[in-house]
Amino acid sequence: MILLEALVALAIFASIATLLLGQIQQNRRLEAEILQKEEVLRVAKMALQTGQNQVNINGVEIQVFSSEKGLEVYHGSEKLLDLKEE
Repeated sequence: MILLEALVALAIFASIATLLLGQIQQNRRLEAEILQKEEVLRVAKMALQTGQNQVNINGVEIQVFSSEKGLEVYHGSEKLLDLKEE
């Protein structure tokens, strides 16, 4: 009987540990995504502050297109900023 109780307790503990580890892994993945987005925005800010049309830092490439009509900032094909003068 004690052996059965120990096995049940071990199974419960293993289930809880698996759930916790899964949640920790998911949180780390989310944190990595957030850090990548922050890095993209930092590089975009640098590009705008320095007035450069193209900046590549730490593997993050930002392109800035400006004209009389406005300003567009891209990371790859993703448009980060679109300012238009009216």
